[in-house]
Amino acid sequence: MHTFRNILSFLLPVLTALPLLTGCQSSPAAAIEGEYTLSAQSVQINGVIVNIVDWPGSSVTLSAMDDENVTVETDSLLLGFDRLTVTASTFRESRGKYTFTTSGPYSANDREISLSGSVRDGNMSLSITDMYQSPVTGRWEPAYGEDGLALVSVDFSNPLIQDIPLGDGETLPLDSALTMLNVLIRSSITPMLEDLDGIDMGRTGYIGISWKGEISPGLEPVLHDVIQYWPEPDASRVHIYLRRTITEGIGLPVSPLDFALAYSVSGELLTLRADQDASAPLTELLVSAVQDLTYRDYVEAGSPLGGMTEEEFDRFRTTASMLAAVLGMPETEYSIEIILKTK
Repeated sequence: MHTFRNILSFLLPVLTALPLLTGCQSSPAAAIEGEYTLSAQSVQINGVIVNIVDWPGSSVTLSAMDDENVTVETDSLLLGFDRLTVTASTFRESRGKYTFTTSGPYSANDREISLSGSVRDGNMSLSITDMYQSPVTGRWEPAYGEDGLALVSVDFSNPLIQDIPLGDGETLPLDSALTMLNVLIRSSITPMLEDLDGIDMGRTGYIGISWKGEISPGLEPVLHDVIQYWPEPDASRVHIYLRRTITEGIGLPVSPLDFALAYSVSGELLTLRADQDASAPLTELLVSAVQDLTYRDYVEAGSPLGGMTEEEFDRFRTTASMLAAVLGMPETEYSIEIILKTK
């Protein structure tokens, strides 16, 4: 009896204090509520630590839904999503350390996204799996027409111009001149693509370029895990993206670089169309290619405009240069189209 009273006298204070002790411990979800500013080395996307400098203003906010579940809202962290909100389960791993993880992938914009992370002493580590499943995702190569020339073309119109002067009082209808320009563009671009083995639009959002020939050492690092893309399926567009640290490193005037291409897929063909704004960087390249095209290049391409003398060729090339000048007029509307095929 004496022993029982001793045990009871010990247990009564403990049992009385137990509700107070348990009441002081917050739930895992409540314990990690708040907005977290991300620091260097704290974020991985598809297993690669990201340079947080490329994501200024990025943050993650955790909000408790109940004792064990939170909403996770990322801000300015994933391409194509200004904000992304998903739900996750939380766990108390050890004293002061909590973890959270989504129960399954979140599907949106032709992507499947999963998040997990941990919080300790007010600091967050975050791991994101972001897998692409867009119609543009895959391995592609240039498509060629029956004439053996790459399927690259320019389309433009100008309400102020109907004919292109050829000299000696002769003119060429704009439609005919455009057909000629596209043949010259295709003739000049095709040899440049001979060493292009393939373009890989990867599931992790990076573009890989396989090149068979020699390449400048300065360009070689850009071929893999540098250029990114993200789909915008509701608008049938795909964005090509260069991060801030890359564009500033190579001195581009726009930083970061993000330009959109309209796309359509038919069978094994992928058609990419750049509007006037997105075409600007490509236009200078194409015009330069036409101006550099020699009569020998034209003949080796199979004389796609038919047999002509070198003098006639020079005359047509001059016309193409005049068309290029038309592209720079404010009244001109134009686009560039490139067709690829499944490799």
